[in-house]
Amino acid sequence: MSTLLKLTPKAQPWIGSSDALFKLKQQIVLLAQCNLPVHIIGQPGSGKHLAVSHLHQLGKTDSHPLVVSCVNHWDDSCAVTKLESLLSQTRDGTLYLKNIDALAPEQAEAVKDYWLNLNTASATPRLITSTSTQKHDQALIEPQHSSFLSWLHYHCLELSIPSLAERQEDIPDLISHYKETCQHLENLQIDKQAMAMLTAYNWPHNAKQLKRCLDKLSFLSGQQEITKQLLISIFPAMNDTHSQYPEVPDNAPSKRVSNEFTTLIQSLIACDNELSFEPQSTGTEQFTAPLLKLQAANKPHPALARALQYIDENFKKPLSLSEVASYACVSPSHLSFLFKRYVGQSFKQTLLRIRIKTAMTLLREDPYSQVTEVCDDVGFSDLSFFVRKFKSVVGVSPGVYRDQRTKH
Repeated sequence: MSTLLKLTPKAQPWIGSSDALFKLKQQIVLLAQCNLPVHIIGQPGSGKHLAVSHLHQLGKTDSHPLVVSCVNHWDDSCAVTKLESLLSQTRDGTLYLKNIDALAPEQAEAVKDYWLNLNTASATPRLITSTSTQKHDQALIEPQHSSFLSWLHYHCLELSIPSLAERQEDIPDLISHYKETCQHLENLQIDKQAMAMLTAYNWPHNAKQLKRCLDKLSFLSGQQEITKQLLISIFPAMNDTHSQYPEVPDNAPSKRVSNEFTTLIQSLIACDNELSFEPQSTGTEQFTAPLLKLQAANKPHPALARALQYIDENFKKPLSLSEVASYACVSPSHLSFLFKRYVGQSFKQTLLRIRIKTAMTLLREDPYSQVTEVCDDVGFSDLSFFVRKFKSVVGVSPGVYRDQRTKH
């Protein structure tokens, strides 16, 4: 089963401004500049088809067709004929083969032949395939190296689509987008607590699941404002994660400790007052994160303390929530909860501000510092991303900040 799609310049945009989405759009722009085959990996409902649409739109003209075929519907007896027919429809456009993992071994050989004989220097169809994250990861750890998915890993470019759980800060924007574009959702009202719960939920089926959830809320709420209690009554599973960590009463002794800890962290990651952070050492080029000051503070949760220690020692390296959670001996979702509860920011936001605050110190202390070197020294791998984030947090670019501070 194939579908011939005609895209317009107004193709559906990506919704959100998270770091994960920003990096994804950068990758799509880069991949669109060549005609090499691309293998897309992502969870169900994460936007694989949307990525295909943008790759096609950026790499082809409006006159080139986008042909989509779901491999699950292929007839085992005519795989070669099917592929040839699809390529004929595609001409110089884009052929997208969904669920490529459904190919039988003999069907996979036909696709391999096309791959290996593809002349990327001439006007030929752009070949894009996709599979789920789970099947991709499983293929790479299988002992047999002859599986088709593992073969694809070495014979094409790859594009990984972040899950909605990896771009939680985009969820309010997505909800606003659905309310603006879907008439039956425009009057849906969600209070702050319910919105916080929707944002914190891990959404195993990603944006499609979020949209279906909103559809159901609109139908069942009876035009009532969606509260936390109403949300839980309709979707009890959303309370499972939070029920492990009940809210602490205001008069509980531990609340005072938590507030002190939170205040200390926020003061250390705040980037609006350059005097609030003095470098740990001015005698060498090695600068440490301000989180060292937390070692003498009362810690509300040992896992968070271990996580902060690990970030303190490794913030200059590429860090992921999963890696830090593994060191802290908790699940990524639990650690994410701890950051939001005690720090008041997500893991990524905290790491970002620690790096930027350290960059501010380096730029302030050395009037001859190079922005590119500071970018590397504090753990950023992309200069343009560093400059963009620094300016959004501090208000000026790194170079302007350095020049302004060295004049005083």
